[in-house]
Amino acid sequence: MNILLAEAARLLAANTKLNVTYTHPNIEAAPMTDGQLTIIHGDQKYTWFVEAKERLTRHRLHKLQPEKTVLSDKKALIVTTYINENIAELCRELQFDFLDLADNAYLNTPPFYIDIRGKKPPQEHQIQRARKLTGKAFQPKGMKLVMMLLLKPELVNQPMRVLAQQAEIALGTVKQVLDDLKQLTFIIGKGKKGFVLNEKDLLLTRWLDAYPHNMEAKLEQKLYVPQNIEQLRNAPVDKYGALWGEEVAADAYTHYLTPKTYQIYADAEAHRALLKTFRLRRLRAEERDVNILKIVEPPVGIEKIRGELPSYVAPLLVYAELLNSDDPRNLETAKRIYIDYLA
Repeated sequence: MNILLAEAARLLAANTKLNVTYTHPNIEAAPMTDGQLTIIHGDQKYTWFVEAKERLTRHRLHKLQPEKTVLSDKKALIVTTYINENIAELCRELQFDFLDLADNAYLNTPPFYIDIRGKKPPQEHQIQRARKLTGKAFQPKGMKLVMMLLLKPELVNQPMRVLAQQAEIALGTVKQVLDDLKQLTFIIGKGKKGFVLNEKDLLLTRWLDAYPHNMEAKLEQKLYVPQNIEQLRNAPVDKYGALWGEEVAADAYTHYLTPKTYQIYADAEAHRALLKTFRLRRLRAEERDVNILKIVEPPVGIEKIRGELPSYVAPLLVYAELLNSDDPRNLETAKRIYIDYLA
């Protein structure tokens, strides 16, 4: 992490011609940081406490928020290898300053202000990142098995045929995923105790990285307009073999979020039952200012992703959906779900 901070400071100085210095962690002065970065401009001196992260995701971003509060006497600065524009915009809204090694920067300490955006990482960085996410475990079929292991860690010691049934994938794929997870040390042996999941929070982060493209995007989704959204919200949809997800489920688990979007997981049979019972009609392209219901095909059998509360999907999927929503108001709710159900 010291190398990350040093390189980011060097690039910032080269790009802005400012007097940029950095110091490595001082355990006594700032025990919770990865160092400090200082800029001298004219007769003014600006200092940030640094949080260095190899990769920045929504999951890691919301976990940094308590540390930002602790460090309120000086601004927090995130230094990372690359930050895409969606995460960068979220950082700006949350008032996090940041630097990356692609030369993107956001430093906002009035009257001092730097905003450099749109820079892409070097090709070698993109290749290395792609390699990290191309293992079988984080491809679409592997994602289902990793999801089941995160939901039920005790499955790690079940026979492969049981894992294949749980994740609804082929036996050969199960073996490839398990081999991948063992090589990455996400599964380790404990002698007579069998295997255990290792570094579960890092495994969760890797799964969340791949979730938008390798799980959520692969699920069939259809948009409807309910005749009466409140009637639907108050109905026991699990009676029809369906489960609420996203913001409605988040509200049920936290009582913190007022839903603005509506999503239900339902297989083909449950889908038909909901259409008939609640008189749902397809959303027309020109329609605006209506309540939209998204019905999503579940990644596995609906009973396997049922949560602690009736009619709601498991918190793991709710958390992934909130982080994938690109809506900053969902981030605080996601943090509460993580603390209460996943940490």
